[in-house]
Amino acid sequence: MTAASAVSWISEARVKTWISSQRMAAPSSCVSVSAAAPTSLSTTESAGFAMEEPPPCPASPGPEPRGLFDAPPGLRAIRPPAPHCPGTPNLCKRPIIRLVAGRDGLIIRGMDRRLTTVVAADLVGYARLMAADEEGTITRLRAARAEVIDPAIAEAGGRIVKVMGDGLLMEFPSPVAATRCALAVQKAMAERETGPEDMRLRFRVGVHLGDVVIDDEDLLGDGVNVAARLESLAPPGGICISRTVHDQIRGKVEAPLTALGPQMVKNIPDPVEVWRVELGGVVAPIASPAAKAERPSIAVLPFDNMSRDPDQEFLADGIVEDVITELSRFRQLLVIARNSTFAYKGARKDVREIAKELGVRYVVEGSVRRAGERIRVSAQLIEAATGAHLWAERWDRTLADLFDLQDELTRAIVTGVEPELGAHERALARRKPTKSLTAWELCQKGYSEFVTYSDAGFMAAYDLYHEAERADPNFALVQALLARWYWIWIGSGRAVEPETELRRGLAHAKRAIELDDRLDAGYFALGVLLAMSGREKDAENALETATALNSNHAVLFHARAMATLFRAEPDADAIEENARTALRVNPKDPLAWAFHFMIGHAGLIRGLDATDPNIREAYQSACRFANADYFPFLASAICNAADGRRDAAQRYLGEALARRPELTRAMWARAFRFPVWSRMVEAFGPGLDVLVTLGLPRE
Repeated sequence: MTAASAVSWISEARVKTWISSQRMAAPSSCVSVSAAAPTSLSTTESAGFAMEEPPPCPASPGPEPRGLFDAPPGLRAIRPPAPHCPGTPNLCKRPIIRLVAGRDGLIIRGMDRRLTTVVAADLVGYARLMAADEEGTITRLRAARAEVIDPAIAEAGGRIVKVMGDGLLMEFPSPVAATRCALAVQKAMAERETGPEDMRLRFRVGVHLGDVVIDDEDLLGDGVNVAARLESLAPPGGICISRTVHDQIRGKVEAPLTALGPQMVKNIPDPVEVWRVELGGVVAPIASPAAKAERPSIAVLPFDNMSRDPDQEFLADGIVEDVITELSRFRQLLVIARNSTFAYKGARKDVREIAKELGVRYVVEGSVRRAGERIRVSAQLIEAATGAHLWAERWDRTLADLFDLQDELTRAIVTGVEPELGAHERALARRKPTKSLTAWELCQKGYSEFVTYSDAGFMAAYDLYHEAERADPNFALVQALLARWYWIWIGSGRAVEPETELRRGLAHAKRAIELDDRLDAGYFALGVLLAMSGREKDAENALETATALNSNHAVLFHARAMATLFRAEPDADAIEENARTALRVNPKDPLAWAFHFMIGHAGLIRGLDATDPNIREAYQSACRFANADYFPFLASAICNAADGRRDAAQRYLGEALARRPELTRAMWARAFRFPVWSRMVEAFGPGLDVLVTLGLPRE
């Protein structure tokens, strides 16, 4: 069949006959069949298909774009290039045949493939900006299109494929051109947008070189999907690129490239290797738009060297630098960079004045004093608004290995500051009426309810977390907290449909990581939920990532202990080691009762008898916490019953039932029917049977 003109009408029967005869063989050019009547076509009919050669390449003006990103008068969109243009590799080995229902039968449409550079851009906080100032936002966006975005795209030889709500999909002739254009736009937007932080126009941008499907003027396929996922990984005002782009632009673009490693992204089966393009300080910190202004900010000021010995400056400065680094691992904190705080070295200003200049809510200050071979370090956490000291500590040490000493003091300061700051934030949130809370504050108030470990507290936390999610759907922390909510809800035996709720928890954990791939809380919640699912290796990988991101989080080590418990062959030593590490990191953590419980439970897993005094002491230590759940009381009842202490056993059983009135022997079996719970069910089963004789309901 020779190529004739562009299109030809064909009946459904002939489509089926042709498909059967051709068996989808690939012609040398793409097939396009219209559903219009033959008389309406400027074509010559044929018995089969009319084939067309690719149209000429030059771009032509198209219609005015429509929607929020409308170009102002005088600007026109650039039409897409033809399927094969000079400078664009044509990798079309075969057309993709698509059948579409038409007026007169089926339409067969052919679509080329080609390798191209795809750029996805999305406006950060679009819904919030429109809600705050709809007309102003539209006007500013159109001005940005006219003055910055469209000229930069045209200069780079690119085109806008389509506008998608608050985002753009673009195509460029090369990765270098695309990345240079993205850099120019991001830097120009950062210079333009100098108003209030929460009202600035900022874009996330993803750049990918990949294979795409050409459908008329549109781009489809995995190449487009990867670009969109890269965009979601970028910080506000930032750019993320794939390996294929990185390999092409390295040494050709004047911007540092930071490797973020392989990332699992939605709807892409294999990990995508990601790099972040560093823009030299113009990128906004990753933060939820709704919570940005309320996220707790902290500055660590240079510590005073009280020794009058200039040689000791390095130790004071080293501790401060390390504390800044380690506090920055907590993604819920906005930590001021070293070069900003060290400008105040030697300054004799009031700490409240410094905090105001830096725009922070909390300040850490301290001092270092050396006397002979001994050293004293002190540190304080101060609330800037009031000048109140929320926490203070002092350490006296012998000068042995300075690096070990510096590491020890850094850990001590960080594990003292972060929990106290978190507790203070939760206390502030509790005092505010719910209707006036930001997404961050809703999370803090929800967590305060959550750590009561009561049925009422869990449900209140659930409602507050979802309110925070509605306030800011892109707030990673609330997704991580919801994942942890499901982990504890299922793990405490409260889930009615644990399989369904496990899937929900996993979805929240994955969403948290999708929104912020540096959020340790997302990874360790994912790790526990994967372990509950019996996916040991995946759980281990998630928990290793969480540990690499932040080893200063006590709940991380509890998560590691839990995941170890769920293994087919649980390691009792590893469970106990992780639980004890959690206690060392933060003995005042609201979950500390569970750390003690896991130490006791490790003994049972190890095969020790319930009468072992160390097991009983660990469980009873957990019971001493006012917010302890029913677990340690039930375990203490079993231990005392096994040791013949019936009165004590009944007392602890009564406490367990007071915390969980619906607790029965049968309910326990139903709640923990997962295969991964088998070791715990085995360990507790005989003891529960004994407790039935002491008052535990059977049904």
